[in-house]
Amino acid sequence: MWPAPSVPRPPSTLAATVLLCAAVLLGGCTSPASDAETVSEELEQLASSYEVRLADGLETGLPVRDDGFAYAVDLGNTMSAAVALGNRSLFDRAYGMIRAHFLRVDTGDPRARHTVLWRYKPGTAPDASGSKETGLLADALWEAYERWGNPEHRRMATKVLDAYLRHGYWETDRRFVVKNYYNYGTQTLSENTWVLNQMPHTVRKIACGTQDASLFRRANAMARFAEGAYLKKGFSREMYDKGIETVFDGADGYYSPNGLLKLQSSLEIAKALLPFTPAPAREIIGFIRASYPDVSSAYYYNPRSKAIAPLAETSEQTYGLSEKALVLLLATRVRDSPGEAFLQDFVDREIVPELKRRRDESSSPFYFDVPLMLEAAQRYLRPDQVPAPPGESECTP
Repeated sequence: MWPAPSVPRPPSTLAATVLLCAAVLLGGCTSPASDAETVSEELEQLASSYEVRLADGLETGLPVRDDGFAYAVDLGNTMSAAVALGNRSLFDRAYGMIRAHFLRVDTGDPRARHTVLWRYKPGTAPDASGSKETGLLADALWEAYERWGNPEHRRMATKVLDAYLRHGYWETDRRFVVKNYYNYGTQTLSENTWVLNQMPHTVRKIACGTQDASLFRRANAMARFAEGAYLKKGFSREMYDKGIETVFDGADGYYSPNGLLKLQSSLEIAKALLPFTPAPAREIIGFIRASYPDVSSAYYYNPRSKAIAPLAETSEQTYGLSEKALVLLLATRVRDSPGEAFLQDFVDREIVPELKRRRDESSSPFYFDVPLMLEAAQRYLRPDQVPAPPGESECTP
């Protein structure tokens, strides 16, 4: 159940507050408005410093993780953040790296054309695309087109989106399902299907811009598939395998290995479903709000009791920067539900301290985590300057 929304204080309470705040002359009282300004100023300064670090890092070359690979998702996240920030030079540099090392253009395999290699390491043969990475590039290119009007971005966005959709297939009940990757060697799609790789919001976004009826159909069919994974409290099951239905009575093909529910996955799925239904986003924000400070990165779902509980209560299971960024991003998209007081408190309590703590760190997934946070911060600080993707009421097939 959602906590009751805040209501205006009665005049007597306001009067008491005025009396108490007379102490402001002695430095003993701070108004809520000034608190909000202070939090926003701190976030603005931190975000600016991290934006400079992102740009400076790319000046030295590909962002490589500890395993020696550069990952397309890191550059895709950076491109999306650059669009939100209006930083065209950062976008161009990240996109240039994608084109040079990840985007498959000169290939004799038509099924591979315009797909995105999931990770790159010099001297290592390309093995497979990533469907999520391919969809993420299409999304970032389309956002760039809408912000800066470059027709080349629009052209490439539609080509890459087509490659993303080639990772998919139609179920007999007219759901559209995207597989995890395309193997360049065997020229086959993966057996596995991760629900978080479904990006109906991206398909719909480009459908809205092109008024392509076939894209609308795929977006709606993919959203139905993703909604089928939903459990409760904003959480969704991780994977899908049609064959499970033949093994277990009553199974619908959706499952989470060992009952594990990753917070990151459910946040990503809730984000993808926002233009179709905001319920998962509202509910997972409510769950996190009610669970604070005991929020975990992983939960266990008991199919018998249908309870969702933290997998382990250890510091290693505490949710991190990328998950907090997604919480903030979702909260800014359903701003009316948590309210401004929650947003301000969340930024003050969760975001600003985390950014301060990591100010001098350069963790391996830096280019995965930080761009997500910069995009979320921009949407929090300047909601009118970063328009939300179209919703159901904003465009029609």
